[in-house]
Amino acid sequence: MTAAQRRKLTAAFAIAGITLGAAACSSSSDTGSATGGGALSYDRVRSTALDLSKDKSSTCPFGLDFAKAASGAGITGTVAPAVTDGRSVTGNTGEGVPAQPWPSGDTSHPPTMTEMPAVPPNAEITCSYTVGASTVDVELMAVPKNDYGISMMLPAIARAGLLSVDQLSRFSADRPAVGQTKLTPGGGRAAVARIALHGDGDLVLMLDQNTTGQAAQDPALAGEPLRKAAEALAGQLKG
Repeated sequence: MTAAQRRKLTAAFAIAGITLGAAACSSSSDTGSATGGGALSYDRVRSTALDLSKDKSSTCPFGLDFAKAASGAGITGTVAPAVTDGRSVTGNTGEGVPAQPWPSGDTSHPPTMTEMPAVPPNAEITCSYTVGASTVDVELMAVPKNDYGISMMLPAIARAGLLSVDQLSRFSADRPAVGQTKLTPGGGRAAVARIALHGDGDLVLMLDQNTTGQAAQDPALAGEPLRKAAEALAGQLKG
């Protein structure tokens, strides 16, 4: 994770009125622990993300079948891998960063946040598809610490959902519990699910439109159909 990416992550925490540690502590009693007997472990997600960072692939891992999920949710349009540079699936891993002082002269943080918070290791996998003329992403984020996944994804959730500061804060406060799938506020442009991992850790799935290079979002790929498709994908990961 670069310094710029870390500042962006911390800024999202500050916007939502939380710190990473506080989010985990507050959510552990409200939204359910991510510890459990899920089909996937953090280590398996991480090793898969590492492989995908090196090898080109157009097959979404873990048996994820977006075409089936979309059809069941009533989403119409031909589904196909969105191939770029010979791949439609990408992986990325982060090693985690300990808490450290803010760069000299940095004024983007609240005065009460005296240092950049520690960031745990993480693994990300993105599977991209075309649906008619639109592009959608299935994004996975896994972390080895319970109840940290949503907090780690806040910048991506804000981007995908086109969320205001208030909307991001409300979504963070009312984040999905393990086994739940929720839409982002303000039009439901992204759907976010939490899935139990085998052992410790947190796994988050987000389904959203990737509007890079597109004139506008497709309203048919938002709201309840999007939530149902994300819920079906989460169900596929439960084994």
